[in-house]
Amino acid sequence: MAVTKDPVSGLEFYELSHPWGMYTPIFPGYEEIKLERLTYHAKHGVMTHKISTIFHTSTHVNAPIHLLPETQAVGDLALDRFFGTGVVVSIPKKKWELVEPEDLEKAKPAIQAGDIVLINTGWHRRYSDSQEYFGHAPGLSKKAAQWLVKKKVKLVGVDTACVDHPLATSLGPHRNGPQIKYLLPEYKKKTGRDAIEDFPEWNAAHKVLLAAGIPTIENVGADLDKLAGKRCTFQGFPWKWHEGDACVIRLVAILDPKGTNRIESGETRKGAKGTGKLKLYDLTHDWGHGMPQWPSRANLNVRVVEFHAKDGLLVQQFEGIMHRGTHMDAPIHVQENQPTLTGYPLWRFFGTGVVVSIPKGKWGVITPEDLENAEPKIQKNDILMINTGSHKNYGDNPDYYAYSPGLYKEAAEWIVARGVKLVGIDVQALDHPLGTFLGPHGPGPAQPHLDEEYFAETGRHIIDDFPHWEPAHKIMMTNGIPGIENIGGEIDKLTGKRCTFFAFPWRWPDGEGCALRVVAALDPAQSFRFETGK
Repeated sequence: MAVTKDPVSGLEFYELSHPWGMYTPIFPGYEEIKLERLTYHAKHGVMTHKISTIFHTSTHVNAPIHLLPETQAVGDLALDRFFGTGVVVSIPKKKWELVEPEDLEKAKPAIQAGDIVLINTGWHRRYSDSQEYFGHAPGLSKKAAQWLVKKKVKLVGVDTACVDHPLATSLGPHRNGPQIKYLLPEYKKKTGRDAIEDFPEWNAAHKVLLAAGIPTIENVGADLDKLAGKRCTFQGFPWKWHEGDACVIRLVAILDPKGTNRIESGETRKGAKGTGKLKLYDLTHDWGHGMPQWPSRANLNVRVVEFHAKDGLLVQQFEGIMHRGTHMDAPIHVQENQPTLTGYPLWRFFGTGVVVSIPKGKWGVITPEDLENAEPKIQKNDILMINTGSHKNYGDNPDYYAYSPGLYKEAAEWIVARGVKLVGIDVQALDHPLGTFLGPHGPGPAQPHLDEEYFAETGRHIIDDFPHWEPAHKIMMTNGIPGIENIGGEIDKLTGKRCTFFAFPWRWPDGEGCALRVVAALDPAQSFRFETGK
């Protein structure tokens, strides 16, 4: 893939995630990913997918709770585990070979305490629905995992389907296996030994890392070869899912060729600076079963596929749509023949910007004047996060969904004219609720009583004041500006500050939307620099 360069900062972005979607290679024994178009442009005026998937697909993070009962889930792990400097080490391995401590010791650049470590065995070039990719891969030995724990690294990624050797998993002679039955006689024929003799422990390397609180990433790929032997800055934040065993992620490396870019210090309106190390803030609502849903089809479900008492591990399956909780919309969601999630360049999802306070009550409309007067000043190429105060109402209630404030046509036009590169807002949608099909638009009104209430309050019908259907969505996104709905979390702590933001959706080529983790960073000491790759 071509390296993506931010035209303003000059930062280089390297894709390290395989695509996710229909026909993604699935670990043997699990159900296929299922995608079904739930709404269509021709019939409904919007397009959404209903998804059924486990999270151990494509490039994904494993949490300790996946293999170790009563330990941390993906949403419980510290944010700084998923952002920071580290190395891509080249350790070429052939069929069924092991990555050993001496490989890691000799690797260049040298692995240091606190590093994110990505191991390039060369196996990502075989990524496919094949017995070779899954069954013949190399893997980490238990001693290699122990070496990484002793070195005190903070995250480990591999370019194979498993952290462990495949014969130390259920693909071989272990619990729930063998999922690929021919592997055992093949190994016996090749070595003269039973696989259980050479691989007596189930997921030993994986358990060593997870028991030490080190998350793991499997199926690293894409631009990995371009970074082999380099020191980089990485991000790979999983969803804020407090029961989650795993999460598909967008793993990205960021290099600064000039070595001059820094994380923002978070200057306040008075220009004061803090002191101390880099601080990460979560601007995301919790994701999971029972979460609040936009008033349409209530179809989000999480079910347990495998559990510790029965299977020795935890695997869960998600069924529903992506437009729930804190999530990003793609242009194709609201406008036919427009780009999907992968139509956005990577630099759109990262950069400096502002969190502005624009307090609004019931049905309040954010105006260009509100944006023009907001502090800190909204500048060209900023990421813009808008705090209306509505995130405090977030829940399964009409105050948050039916009566919230929002953006509308004129504000969206101002945002495009100002040259903002990404927008997030703490309300139910990028558009005012009365400009959605909760009111008299598209397949609506989904809530007919709102027009009577609006007329009683204003003397006008909704269509008089909100004649356009989701104009903010369409105006911003058809101009290349991603939009994030349901911002929340620690937004109040950052309001009135200039920050650096991360908001990377899955690498889903057909995707019209994606739940994601929105993170802000402040570096009061101005000590953090992006790696140059040397």
